[in-house]
Amino acid sequence: MKRSGELNCIIKKLIDFDNISVGFKVEFKDRGSKKTYVLTENENAYLLEIKEGNRHIAKINLNSSEDLQNQEDLSDKDKRIFSKLFDCLNSNQVDKISISGLRLRNQTLSNSIAQPILANVSNKMSKEQKNELYLLWKRGKKEEFRERLYEIVKDIIINMLTEKIAETDDLPSSIFPTSIAIDKAPNYYICEPEETYTLDTKIELFNKLADSKCGICGQRIYGVYVPEDWVEAKEILENTGYFPDFYNANILALAGIRGINPGEIGPFEYLFYLLDKLLQEMFRKFKRDVIPNHIIELFVIEGVGGGKKFFSHYVIPNLNEVFSKLYQGNDRYTPYGISKIKALISSFLVENWNIDNNLKRNNSEIVHAHINRLLYFIFCHRKLDMDSILFLEDLKMKLGDTTPIRYLEEVISWM
Repeated sequence: MKRSGELNCIIKKLIDFDNISVGFKVEFKDRGSKKTYVLTENENAYLLEIKEGNRHIAKINLNSSEDLQNQEDLSDKDKRIFSKLFDCLNSNQVDKISISGLRLRNQTLSNSIAQPILANVSNKMSKEQKNELYLLWKRGKKEEFRERLYEIVKDIIINMLTEKIAETDDLPSSIFPTSIAIDKAPNYYICEPEETYTLDTKIELFNKLADSKCGICGQRIYGVYVPEDWVEAKEILENTGYFPDFYNANILALAGIRGINPGEIGPFEYLFYLLDKLLQEMFRKFKRDVIPNHIIELFVIEGVGGGKKFFSHYVIPNLNEVFSKLYQGNDRYTPYGISKIKALISSFLVENWNIDNNLKRNNSEIVHAHINRLLYFIFCHRKLDMDSILFLEDLKMKLGDTTPIRYLEEVISWM
């Protein structure tokens, strides 16, 4: 497949080997009793398992093979079978390798396209590769083992991704949806009639997903793609300190709002906290010389961990009008250097209201939903959603906080 070198560079950069653990397995299936015996060698230990279907009959940890005969919970037959499995390991014969903790640093990519691929890496290893790795392991050549394992895993991931991108009409991920997103705001997926992408388009979308700036908020993972040619944004983001590896955005630090509930932060609210810092810095650093005339893209995965996920992909029109209306000019900032739109949004957050904590918790979901809707209208339609503003003002007063929303009239006059 063309551009495979590009894919190779992306995956090499994203593979995270920091927290992996490896186990070498040999197994025996007893047809008479329909039991499966599994012996796993981990770091300085062994795990013995007897299964019947999906049910575990026994799980025993041993420090060495010499401890086998002392296990009173095992029958003589069980001990004979496990003894033969130990002989297999001693002969450097491995049936399976289990790899836990393997992930990609980019969470949107790891939890969408890459998740089923990562789960099947060990199944794609050849018998020769498994035995080669085990031999390095047994000889104590841990550095060589780790380097070789990395190369094998990298090549398998690249090959599987190449096949997936090249052979499928769509990508069942946040690039192309297999389900309808929970979020009610319009998203840009085309489900009916089904849309198919050319290879070049799929690779381009994959690259954007891989290069997104990621963060987790409750049960959602967000990724924001900033175009490569927006060099000023790249420079600012690299120097903020909020992106230690660009794939784990500290959105709570970016928001700077004490007590904010990350589980209720919606996609456009997340986008606002990220872009607010960026657009503020653009005004301070570049003044009128640079206008952010770029389209950005927002990827959303709803549902963390196993189970069904919902995917959304939003295309945000260029930010020049938002920037000029809300960030370009000294009068757009408070005496403390905070953008007035940020101060306004902070006033709307129930976490900042002077009300009982139980009322805050009970109203958090609906308040964040209206803030998300308000920011959606700002980013996508360049106007304020007065229905959400009036709702939030009214709710704040009804719950007992009568302090005014800061800078509301000014922001309304700008928009």
